[in-house]
Amino acid sequence: MAEFDLIKRIRKTIGPPGHGTLVGLGDDTAVYEPPGPGQLEFLTCDAFVEGVHFRRDYATFEEIGAKCMVANISDVAAMGGSPARAVLSICIPPDMTDEDVDALYRGALDVCRRYGAEVVGGDTVSSPAGLVVSVALTGYADRYHVVTRAGAVVGDAIVVTGALGGSEAGLRALVQGLPDEGGVPDARRRHLMPAARVAEARALIEVATPHAMIDVSDGLSSDVWHIAEESNVGIALDAGSIPLAPCVADIAKRLGIDPLELALASGEEFELVVAIPKNEVERAAEHVEAVTGTGVTCVGEVVGAEMECTLVRRDGGAEPLVRGGYEHLNK
Repeated sequence: MAEFDLIKRIRKTIGPPGHGTLVGLGDDTAVYEPPGPGQLEFLTCDAFVEGVHFRRDYATFEEIGAKCMVANISDVAAMGGSPARAVLSICIPPDMTDEDVDALYRGALDVCRRYGAEVVGGDTVSSPAGLVVSVALTGYADRYHVVTRAGAVVGDAIVVTGALGGSEAGLRALVQGLPDEGGVPDARRRHLMPAARVAEARALIEVATPHAMIDVSDGLSSDVWHIAEESNVGIALDAGSIPLAPCVADIAKRLGIDPLELALASGEEFELVVAIPKNEVERAAEHVEAVTGTGVTCVGEVVGAEMECTLVRRDGGAEPLVRGGYEHLNK
């Protein structure tokens, strides 16, 4: 299909602009009303490259579109915000059909509807080889509810939402071609169709005072380091307290590896890692689970004013926390 015909098709798929959006897809730019009084606006973007962030032999186009959108929405959630408007651009390879484009947009739009966001524009261009998806997203939050990576203080507890390791377990199951049995279906789902913790972040802020927060996109061991470096503190993780997704033990056993390795290295989990005062942990955990059904677990603490992260083993010994997960531009 020609470019302008494809744009018309996409515009029909997206539908009319939502509340507060004055001009949506079809003009040179989107036009929308700014956040209300006392609110701040967020802006984030991510690019996703075939062969780096996804593989078409593992994921459907709908799953690809959904995951690209979730990654951006998770970034907004990690700062205490709500997602608002996205522009979605795709570089289309020669072997991608109109129906494939439709499926990618369906996945992205389903995620937007789930979290209260909308697609208001984007771009379509040709790619000589390989699919590239780029998403830019705005969000908003009350001025005093914005949480960065930079506020953790000595004595804070480090808590995580949900369970970890499932995304990495799913990726390794796909790469190794493990039979679709036991923990594999759950692991594949966790890797291909993750969730963003928008409601969880909002519920936590309602009853606690998060000093620092980040989403697990690179792996717990790397993202804990991000908080430590931005906050100029040290963090000790308790290996025995890290919650594992139910599928992790099964996948680790089949691959002959330590389940903890999967939990520490698993990127694209999009769970939240939060530094909060220790006396708020119990109340926060109870409230978040009551409101969202998602568990909250204390996995460590902020231990000093030097940027050193350690892993406390189950036997009580400690070792340096080695950064794991995926690192872009690592040659």
